Amino acid sequence: MVNRNKRSINGARFKKAAVSAALASLLLAPSISYAFVVDKIEIEGGNRISGETIRTYLPFRTGQNLDGRLTRETIERLYKTGFFKDVSLLQKDDSTLVIKVVERPSIAEIKMEGNNLIDSDALKDALDSLGLKKGRIYNQLDMDRIIIDLKRRYHNQGYYAASVEIISEELPRNRVDLKIKIVEGEPATIGRINLVGNHVYSDKRLKSRLQMSENATFGDGDKYSKPKLEADIETVKSYYMDHGYAEFKILSSQVSLSDDKTKVFITINMDEGPQYTINSVQFLGDTIVPQEEVERLITFKKGDVFSRSAVIDGVKDLRERLSEEGYAFAEVVPDSKLNKENRTIDLSVKVEPKSRVYIRRIEIEGNTRTRDDVIRRELRQLESAPYSLKAVRQSKERLARLGFFKSSDIQSKRVSDDEVDLVVKVEEQPTGSFSAGVTLSQLDGLGFNIGLSERNFIGSGNKLDLNIATTDAKKSADIGLTNPYFTPDGVSLGAGFYFREINADELDIADYTTNNLGLRFSMGYPLSETNSINYGLKLDSQDLVCSDSFTYCHDYVSEYGKSTNSVQLSMGWSHNSTNSFYFPSKGLKTSLSFEAVLPGTSKASFYKVYADQSWFYPLSENISLQFKAGISYGDGYGDISELPFYENFYVGGIGSVRGFEPNSLGERYDLTLDGSDRPKGGGLKTVATTGLVFPVPFIEDSSNIRLSWFFDVGNVYKDLDAFDSAELRASTGLGVSWITPVGPLSFSFAQPVIYRSTDRTQVFQFTLGVGF
Repeated sequence: MVNRNKRSINGARFKKAAVSAALASLLLAPSISYAFVVDKIEIEGGNRISGETIRTYLPFRTGQNLDGRLTRETIERLYKTGFFKDVSLLQKDDSTLVIKVVERPSIAEIKMEGNNLIDSDALKDALDSLGLKKGRIYNQLDMDRIIIDLKRRYHNQGYYAASVEIISEELPRNRVDLKIKIVEGEPATIGRINLVGNHVYSDKRLKSRLQMSENATFGDGDKYSKPKLEADIETVKSYYMDHGYAEFKILSSQVSLSDDKTKVFITINMDEGPQYTINSVQFLGDTIVPQEEVERLITFKKGDVFSRSAVIDGVKDLRERLSEEGYAFAEVVPDSKLNKENRTIDLSVKVEPKSRVYIRRIEIEGNTRTRDDVIRRELRQLESAPYSLKAVRQSKERLARLGFFKSSDIQSKRVSDDEVDLVVKVEEQPTGSFSAGVTLSQLDGLGFNIGLSERNFIGSGNKLDLNIATTDAKKSADIGLTNPYFTPDGVSLGAGFYFREINADELDIADYTTNNLGLRFSMGYPLSETNSINYGLKLDSQDLVCSDSFTYCHDYVSEYGKSTNSVQLSMGWSHNSTNSFYFPSKGLKTSLSFEAVLPGTSKASFYKVYADQSWFYPLSENISLQFKAGISYGDGYGDISELPFYENFYVGGIGSVRGFEPNSLGERYDLTLDGSDRPKGGGLKTVATTGLVFPVPFIEDSSNIRLSWFFDVGNVYKDLDAFDSAELRASTGLGVSWITPVGPLSFSFAQPVIYRSTDRTQVFQFTLGVGF
């Protein structure tokens, strides 16, 4: 029969009981009636603790004389090991000593319940640091200390009513199970914040800058925690120090609780001191850069009110400027001398550039797929060159803009006084999308499709696009490859082939279809770190197929022909200074491009112009504001007076104005006159988006997903003369952008706010495998 006893350990009574038991064991232990020489030692009761281990704690060896003093010392030593709950010494025969021990149980399992504020892993780490873990010796004396420590952790978070209880359950083979039962209770809220000693600034002004608040309407501002109190004290101190109060001091801070432990009353005592202005600024040592540039970097000057932040920022800017010259370990140390009579400060900045630092080696870590040379060609800091903080930052920005990595960082590792190694650490992420499937429908019959879009093909940094689809009604293939570093200088070269064959008789759901066959080529030239130009050439052969009822299409074919061959030329300029590919939080993206059918190569000649602007601005570490706007315009020339209808722009859905059905905005064909009521599109497209971007709350690692509140506006018009701001459509809602293992996924919940009753709306929309 298994004997299971449950005991609750809670309070100092167990510590007292354990100490009393130890003293009683010492006083009542069988006494050695007289001293004798120990020739043999026998140990009884040791199971987990071997006899050899026990012997190492004995203060004597065989052959020695054992008396009353050594007897007491032996018992004390064995108790202090924490292995035993009972120890006794007995004499057997004339020269044999018997040591009887009763081992403490070992901990078989530790379970926790009731902990919501502190997760189980963090709590387990805390218990491990306190020595309470599976397999360790169970000692009741330690439990009280552990309870106090756990309560302290909750008190630091403002949970003063939290209670902790440790329940032990005895198991066979001298083992115990422990259950840590936690009742967290409610966090203590701020009852009152008393500021004492502030005469220059009012309570209202200072309290508005604190995290904690007496009357927070939302969030956890009214919840107390020790870290928040420490942060608020530093906030008050920084506020005074940045406004000239160089002798400001926090004299003390007190925290008291209400009787029911639900309200916290905080008192902060301070001494403001006088306000100081700057009397002089002096630079000592070798500043390396010209004095005029130093003065531009150091914003504070004689006559200014002293500001600690301005001093810190100026010193930081000067240190970073020296690092751009290769002095990576330059010391820039400010010093201040207070003149209390005049209430002025003499500032001196000691500059010691140290040795100029060079890069010995660049190491790359974490790239399991991307080749080293793909990463190295993006670096602007080179081996054997002087260290430059500016070049390192440019390198980090270029790696982030690639979009190949979930995260990238560059750290320096000091090798000697004048050499460092750079360690480039990257974490790979999906860079493409793949899809494959089999379809079956009454319309298309049996079909197969496969698609691959990869911006980092087999780790080479090259971009590959491949799409193949075939059904009874249509066949299409599109393959393209772009090498962004066709030359070491960063000249890119791309080529592609596309083919589309559509049987319009079987595919009768469309009003018109186009069958195309063509080749395309592209080349890009970098102008600077953030600017580039590109050129493109496309050779296209097209057949236009109209549905029987689509009279508008038939009229077009009658005038311009069913088949056209054309040579299309394109060119563009782009600027990109953003800090990331998928989720930029600061910087600009601008692009201007133009494409046109070369005169004489087609009867239906046309041109298109695109202008796009994106602006990103960080509002905080995790929240950013973004604004995107784009205008596209196209028109015909030569024998055709307007943009061919199959080249029209369309607006609606993700990528333009969310909340409306894809490509549904603008004019529609007249069913009576044109034989179709589908969207017509137009030669002018205007779209703009404003968004507030932030990470997903309550997710620890949300680096690959973002939420955004957005406001979209836009529409499509026949031409420039048809533009009417009153016809713009707008929507607002919540968007989600997520980098999944199969490619980028975007979906949105949008509600139109400016619309017409005839518009076709759609609340939920998504797209997979298309960049954000």
